[in-house]
Amino acid sequence: MNNKKQKTFLEQLKALSDNTRLDIVLFIASGEKCVCDIFKHLKLPQNLISHHLAVLRKNELIINRKEGKWVHYSLNRKNFEKIQKSLEKIIKTKEIISKC
Repeated sequence: MNNKKQKTFLEQLKALSDNTRLDIVLFIASGEKCVCDIFKHLKLPQNLISHHLAVLRKNELIINRKEGKWVHYSLNRKNFEKIQKSLEKIIKTKEIISKC
């Protein structure tokens, strides 16, 4: 993994390490959600949810779509697949080293 990819990977993991952001990701994993649904589900103020959504967007973990005055969020599945592949490489490397 080159330095740029490694930095992106680490920043994404860091973004996911926050409980609220992980709760948001788990909630929208079932499908696109409006911001109003997210803050109602998590029972947190909209400004706090908006902050966490901004962090997830910055790290390209979610994507948003505007429809009128509402913003809808969904997972950036492509980037979650990249994270999964990176984690699988780590596990495989560990297994190879363990066999030595």
